[in-house]
Amino acid sequence: MATPIAHQGATAGAKALAMTMLDFVLRPPLVDSAWAYFREVQTRGHRYNPLLRPGDQPAIELNRATMERFRPAMRRFYYDQSRPGTYLEQLGMRYPTVRGPDGTCPAPSPARP
Repeated sequence: MATPIAHQGATAGAKALAMTMLDFVLRPPLVDSAWAYFREVQTRGHRYNPLLRPGDQPAIELNRATMERFRPAMRRFYYDQSRPGTYLEQLGMRYPTVRGPDGTCPAPSPARP
């Protein structure tokens, strides 16, 4: 558990962030001026050069053997839209998971067929 002063600091930070977001939502010209400042002051004269070219593709061949080996075992974790229930229910998980009086989590419910 965090100390009281850390909790107060986190709360103050969250409030400051929330109020800033409210300023942006309630005053659209503020968003325009922020973008102008970003483009004309902060990033003026700086051009982003990405490391990847537009035609670069992910190197999926590097893990092809691993994926072929483990894909059958992973299939049982795929979401099946034809079955009712949520993904967690399909995995056989009971939620919300709440710790019992002894501090342990309840046993998961059996998986649905």
